[in-house]
Amino acid sequence: MSNSIKIHRPINSRYAFEADEFATRTKIYEAVIPQIKKERVGAEVAELMFHILNAPEEMLSEVEIEIANDFRAPGNYSLSTGDIVEVDGVRFLCESFGWKEVA
Repeated sequence: MSNSIKIHRPINSRYAFEADEFATRTKIYEAVIPQIKKERVGAEVAELMFHILNAPEEMLSEVEIEIANDFRAPGNYSLSTGDIVEVDGVRFLCESFGWKEVA
């Protein structure tokens, strides 16, 4: 099983928490990723992506390193507060602590 992932970043830091204004974001990443370690859904997948895109390589599996390298190849940096991780069509806003499902 796998998940369709899209990551959207605010075009400007002032839009970081305006989840209703999806037009103020740009898609920076899109991939289908395999389930890693256990089956995850929704915000659990968003949290896994946060881990993969922010943890040092020593803490990642080979598959996770491949995902991180694919994300960084076009010049992206870590997943950040204000980014939206879309998992199989459901959007989750990365907040200071945790995730908020957004329309």
